[in-house]
Amino acid sequence: MRSKVRVPSARSASRSTGACMKTDRLLRPRSIAIVGASDTVGPGFNAWKALEHVGFEGQVHLVNPNKPELFGRKTYASLNDIDSDVDAVFVAVAAHRVLEVADQAIARNAGALAIMSSGFSDAGDEGTALQQALAERANAHQLAVCGPNCLGLLNFSARSALFGTSLPDRVERGNIAAVVQSGSIGIALLNSARGLGLSHMITSGNEAVTTTADYLEALIEDDAVKTIIIFAEQIRKPAKFMEMVKRARSVGKPVIVLKSGRSERGQAAVMAHTGAVAGSVEACDAALAASGAIQVFTLDELLETAALVSQLRGRPTATGVGAMSLSGGEIALALDAIDDAGVAFPPLGKAAEETIGGLMPEYAHLSNPLDLTWAGLYDANVAEGCARALGSQPDVGSLLLLQDAPTGLGAQQAGRYATLLQAVARGAEAAGKPLIALSNLSDDPHPELKRAAQSVGVPYLRGTREALSALARYSRWATHPAPAPLPTTPAKVLTEVNAALDQYQTRMPAEHEARDMLTGYGVTGPEERFVQTAQEAADAAGAIGFPVVLKCMVVDMVHKSDAGFVRLKLATPEAVRDAAEDMLTRARAAGGGAVLGLLVQKMAAPVAEILVGARVDPDFGPLIVVGAGGIHVELYKDVAIRIAPISETEALAALESTKAARILDGFRGSPPADKAAVARMVSNLSRFIADFADRVKEVEINPLAVFEDGKGCAALDCVIVPSTDRS
Repeated sequence: MRSKVRVPSARSASRSTGACMKTDRLLRPRSIAIVGASDTVGPGFNAWKALEHVGFEGQVHLVNPNKPELFGRKTYASLNDIDSDVDAVFVAVAAHRVLEVADQAIARNAGALAIMSSGFSDAGDEGTALQQALAERANAHQLAVCGPNCLGLLNFSARSALFGTSLPDRVERGNIAAVVQSGSIGIALLNSARGLGLSHMITSGNEAVTTTADYLEALIEDDAVKTIIIFAEQIRKPAKFMEMVKRARSVGKPVIVLKSGRSERGQAAVMAHTGAVAGSVEACDAALAASGAIQVFTLDELLETAALVSQLRGRPTATGVGAMSLSGGEIALALDAIDDAGVAFPPLGKAAEETIGGLMPEYAHLSNPLDLTWAGLYDANVAEGCARALGSQPDVGSLLLLQDAPTGLGAQQAGRYATLLQAVARGAEAAGKPLIALSNLSDDPHPELKRAAQSVGVPYLRGTREALSALARYSRWATHPAPAPLPTTPAKVLTEVNAALDQYQTRMPAEHEARDMLTGYGVTGPEERFVQTAQEAADAAGAIGFPVVLKCMVVDMVHKSDAGFVRLKLATPEAVRDAAEDMLTRARAAGGGAVLGLLVQKMAAPVAEILVGARVDPDFGPLIVVGAGGIHVELYKDVAIRIAPISETEALAALESTKAARILDGFRGSPPADKAAVARMVSNLSRFIADFADRVKEVEINPLAVFEDGKGCAALDCVIVPSTDRS
């Protein structure tokens, strides 16, 4: 095959090393063999047509033992019969023959396989064993593998293909690389009328060897790629995946992720409330956010976000959006959607209001979003001036033109709308802010409007919620500051906690023991005494001062209140003694864990009580959780979840994202609470779980009593679940 464009050498085209060099022979092969080649429509036929489609210039070897010639070319009975180099092999044979083909590829020193065959981990225990055998061979011989159970891949920028299904007559080329686990999703993106400009389409399938994280590593180094979109059913190699998304962000390449199959793996092992509200789904979401991915939740959102990110000239400079429209109704639709989408429309500043007021008719309502009225439609200077004034506000990072443009528009109306778009674009350019056009309809815009948008570099997005969500997410991505450096835990504290954990090989630390373990991380509790008898409890209460809280400590009991082993507001020695005797009698009669003793605590009077917890996810590592606490936390799940560790600033932002923050602000006349102290506690606990992720499964403070502003907070209950096997 020949093309006017010369394919770069596979060895010289990549600047990466290690795992990237493994994928290089998959993504940029110099020679390709098609095992299962055929002139009958099917995978072997489609693989040949895909090479024609992209204009592949390297050597192609066709393997079919039943036909001496295909497409005017000599065929080979097997890979063993090929007398020249083979970089990559497209495999379209039955699953039970794949290992034989893999062995032949290894013998030929091939570097990559793309395996369309299904019947591996997608087909029960026998297939799983087959896939494991394939992975062992591939890893032993540094063989990259796309699939199995995939359609293969296309590299439009390098004109190479290992792809087993039919292609549309024309695929829009561009700078978006797509990595999708589902072949069906790949077909949808390739054939979408949305016309995303693709540099790559990689269908990763079962990811037996080469994973999305490995493809990311290579795509980050590819100058033809500016944006990466991912559809993942399961994130394999999660640590590497997060690292690669962070690296992509650091070089300015947005990674847009649509994750399905959000499993609940790992929750069965948790013991405190934290695990129930921070399961695998929430852990994955937190990991994507922490690594800098732009997460979407539908294919439409994926398309609109990819279109925005890849087509927008310049990046938003702030999260605020300045919007204009010719219709109050369209503005109302946008305002209805902003809460879900997360878009902010800052109010008009004094300077902008004065400028816009001088341009608009007296009856105009001056606000953001701005109704341009007929004046803006028929006078380009009005539209341009309003856009420039609105875009000049520092809190406006991008401009938005709300303008439906259905295909059925008449020529006159389409021309007026195109003139409006171009005028607003001039104003946006003068203000130094990028412009987005948005049609509330998901129809394809009128050809004249599309041409006008393309001529001024404006993406024309479709669908109110999808487009606004895309703009909000990209604005946050573009303006998100680098995380603040975190303090290092003193070596003395680390030594003390390690020594304390060594004591709990056969049981969990009790509440007061767990709290003591956290003192080096700034955790404090109420005044308390730990005693053994009912009389000692009554004496301790008198020394502390009434009212008090009484708790019965039983080995490995996490939820003491559920067992009736917590009594509040005890106001006399007699009440304490009676409650203590009752608890001890019931605990000993229950025959459960051994009774450790009684804990007497000073009754606290906080403004509010919240939950602060942390756990180690088996895939994504340490997590921190903050939000509404108490016994109903699992029911309401009003919490924010982040990857640990986080700074105090990040902790405060997490807290502010919950409804619990409203209570801390002074709900219904209560005084404002000490949110700064809460943020400090959350940050400290996030450092603890990060420091001891290999020794602690879970830690929880519930409730954390929060006092009036400036008066701090206190851990009223505390749980630490060591990861040591205590069976």
